[in-house]
Amino acid sequence: MICAVCGRDNDVARGAFGRVCDGCGAFLHSCFQCRLYCGSSRGCASPTTEEQGDPSHKNFCEEFEPLGRKRGGPVRQAKPGEAASRFDDLFGGGKGQGS
Repeated sequence: MICAVCGRDNDVARGAFGRVCDGCGAFLHSCFQCRLYCGSSRGCASPTTEEQGDPSHKNFCEEFEPLGRKRGGPVRQAKPGEAASRFDDLFGGGKGQGS
């Protein structure tokens, strides 16, 4: 099983709920390691599973499916006003344009 945190390939049998990654120590049977976990909403994409709490902690979810790759970095929170500033940079913000 490939760890979604560090990318290390671990020799782990399916259903090994308490196992941790040999490389970084992250729980391998957790929401964060599952392909159904959505990082942007910090929740499960399956409508039939219960919320597990901490997505990095081990769980006993029966719908768990290993992601099979390293996840990207954490979702970055925009600073106040950053979105408007980036929009203006992209589209000019109406500055210098005659109406």
